[in-house]
Amino acid sequence: MNNFNPYIKQIDTDALKELCIRHGQLSSFHKGEYLIREGDIYPYFGFIKTGIFKYVSINKAEKRLYNTGFAFPGEFVADYPACIYDMRSKTNIQALTQSEVYVCPSEQLTILYGQQPDIARINAEQLFLQTYSRYLDLYRFTPEERYLQLLRRCPDILQSVPLKEIASYLMITPTHMSRIRRKQSFD
Repeated sequence: MNNFNPYIKQIDTDALKELCIRHGQLSSFHKGEYLIREGDIYPYFGFIKTGIFKYVSINKAEKRLYNTGFAFPGEFVADYPACIYDMRSKTNIQALTQSEVYVCPSEQLTILYGQQPDIARINAEQLFLQTYSRYLDLYRFTPEERYLQLLRRCPDILQSVPLKEIASYLMITPTHMSRIRRKQSFD
């Protein structure tokens, strides 16, 4: 699923991966188990060895959960601002499958950033660009167009992530997702 989080191609993942493996602890997470819950202070980040995680935010007015992202094997998982600045998390990060993660104290990341400030700058820039693009896409494209973009970028996502989770990520109902899929099968 190497195209879901395109920012990852622009950063030095070798240095970050090595940091996690050297200073982290390999931890297992069962499907449905939380790495972090909204409101927690969790000064760690991780490198996913196996499994998939979803980022979930709660819309309290609607009393509804929304998937805001996913992290796959070979990627990093964290509430980035919260782990760096010792803030309370604004999201939940939950294992979507049985997973193994090298969980590393974020102070190690801070040390690396102090030694190699370009890594910090590039990481922040790439995360911002991806987030900004996703934000604009919510206004620029219809749900169907966003679904088709996702499939072009990650053609095998349907084999890894349940449809209801993808629908939530696209900010549509599972019923709407079914309509889009049905329409696509006739086109």
